Amino acid sequence: MKSVVLVLMFLTGLFAKEAVLPTELTAWKSLSFISAAKSANELSDASLSLNHASLIGLHPTPKIQYVARPMNEGGTVSYGGIFQIDIKESGVYRVVLGNASWIDLIKDGKAALSVAHNGGPENSGIRKMVDYALEAGTYTLQLSAGADSTSALLVTKIK
Repeated sequence: MKSVVLVLMFLTGLFAKEAVLPTELTAWKSLSFISAAKSANELSDASLSLNHASLIGLHPTPKIQYVARPMNEGGTVSYGGIFQIDIKESGVYRVVLGNASWIDLIKDGKAALSVAHNGGPENSGIRKMVDYALEAGTYTLQLSAGADSTSALLVTKIK
């Protein structure tokens, strides 16, 4: 019985469909690791690069000093973190996340409003995609209320 299960697992993996990703999400397939900051003082060590996917390490929520209060803080057993990203030109940007954490983009103490929400393509590992119309400047990307201590994260310009 055990060998039948192993053969089925092998065949499932062998014939699994790979996700077809749109051009703006091709960076999703190659991740580099970055640990989230726990406070604004650590943001220089938690800088994201546009169009560069990262495997991110998150922290227990009680250890994080958010720049602005998250819209959904989560509980004492949730995970989150903060990152910094520089936006060079105004446009619509997509935050792509591998888990269901809450996303807030903060600039000058104010949260950017999202303009669209979506799930990711089938078999891609993308749990959610949230679009924002952003002006040029430096933003703090806050993740909160997550169930996982790691995730994948990508910020890309779409318009």
